[in-house]
Amino acid sequence: MAILDEYQEHCRILAENGNPMSGISLLINQFNLISNSDVYHYTDVGGFISIMQNRELWASHIAFMNDKSEYLHGKDLFRRQLERKMAAVESQEREFLYRAAVSLDDEMSDGFFTASSKDIFSLSFSHASDSLEMWRGYGKNSGIAIGFDRNRCSSIPGMCLIRKEMYGRLQAEQGRKAQEVCSGYEQDFIPWTVLYDDERKLELVDSTIELGLSCYRNYSKGSRSRALAVGNQFLSDMIFYLIPFFKHRGFAGEEECRIVERFVTAEGEEAYDIHYHERGGIVLPYIKYMLMDRRCRPLGRMPIREIVVGPGVKQGKVMESVKYFLEKNGMAYLAGKVRASSIPYIET
Repeated sequence: MAILDEYQEHCRILAENGNPMSGISLLINQFNLISNSDVYHYTDVGGFISIMQNRELWASHIAFMNDKSEYLHGKDLFRRQLERKMAAVESQEREFLYRAAVSLDDEMSDGFFTASSKDIFSLSFSHASDSLEMWRGYGKNSGIAIGFDRNRCSSIPGMCLIRKEMYGRLQAEQGRKAQEVCSGYEQDFIPWTVLYDDERKLELVDSTIELGLSCYRNYSKGSRSRALAVGNQFLSDMIFYLIPFFKHRGFAGEEECRIVERFVTAEGEEAYDIHYHERGGIVLPYIKYMLMDRRCRPLGRMPIREIVVGPGVKQGKVMESVKYFLEKNGMAYLAGKVRASSIPYIET
């Protein structure tokens, strides 16, 4: 048996015994939800300056992003497929699936790895390095796409993320060097691919439900009440973790991938800051990630493949100013990686 097959069989056994992370691992491999290709973060010039100077990225609340069906789309897909499956199974399994459908309206998942359905923040990237769909959002002004080198991000020293308030709190409490206080609190830089294709989305939904049923059936060999409890915890966690990665096919041109933060604060735990800024006339909540190396030290060199300046009436000047900024702020090694978009678009 090949190594990958052995790994998937191991995950399947763990999933059948109620481990949601093993279920997620199976689906990641089956549907190629994690890509090793470079990813691009589109921003405006002000955002670019902030990212580069502060070594920060901001994750925005998905309820206030450009897709008004954000999160609801994935939830509706799961609801419809659960209802269809209920009509095709026997009564005890129908009760199990009914409980899963009801839990879709809960604010939190029912399982051990509690996930929120209310406060979800997305750090968004694109697989596309030069996307007209993305540039259109900046009108006559040139946007900037920062291309992160995924291979360098995942190597040593690489790059990881840590919540800014967490980093500050750990330093204040323990008074140690960053690499000594942050181990275990950092998050790998691993964006998940967003699904747009309707057929592929339904395949993932059905596979998730089948894993839930496998877990329930496995425990049904013993106690049925135990099977309902563990099976629902498992399936609820799986569903809540996957829902943010479904988007309407109308947004497929964005080629989005994202790192998702589910804002869950346990009872008695200190809440971390949610920040706010204005975008497009609305108040947009966001949270701050510090960019660190994978030893939780300040980044020496940013693992950036290229910096693409989008089309606009001042594209040439923007390129000159970006290079000057990099050279004068200790990032001259990136100045030669600045290039112009090849798309001749200017909003009229």
